[in-house]
Amino acid sequence: VTHLSVRLRMSALRVFSRLATVSRRGFAAAAAAKPSHGAEDLRLTFASPDKAYFTDASVKQVDVPTLAGTVGILANHVPTIGVLKPGVVTVTDSEGKQVRLFVSSGTLSMNIDGSCQVLAEEVVKVEDIDENLARQELESAQRASSEGSEVARAEAGIRAEVAEALVKAVSGH
Repeated sequence: VTHLSVRLRMSALRVFSRLATVSRRGFAAAAAAKPSHGAEDLRLTFASPDKAYFTDASVKQVDVPTLAGTVGILANHVPTIGVLKPGVVTVTDSEGKQVRLFVSSGTLSMNIDGSCQVLAEEVVKVEDIDENLARQELESAQRASSEGSEVARAEAGIRAEVAEALVKAVSGH
């Protein structure tokens, strides 16, 4: 009985592996084969809870900071889902002009239809960041990260991560 159950599991793993490979290839092929817009354009929706920055806008590229690293999205990119980390989203329009927006957190979704959504918890234009206030917040959060309860230290660590990313964004590093 044990030998039979092992063989059944191995068979199931092979089938699942083949299906997973087919679905990955299927999404990529479908995304490449069915652009519903210009072949050089990416349709971007980028919003926070209180404001839409781009709504189904045709852009050349969007660079997004995710937990897995910075992801550069172009037209016909393979479908992708990601979690944003604090950092700068750079949107490049068709003429090469760039818009840089700081995000605190959120999600990225590149869809099979060629559309891309960046949904951020908080967004601020990089040029609107006050470097002195960001540095003060970073220092305050770093001090607080070693004081208080475990929850207070964790919250301070998150504040420090966001403040550090703000400082990097405004100083260009």
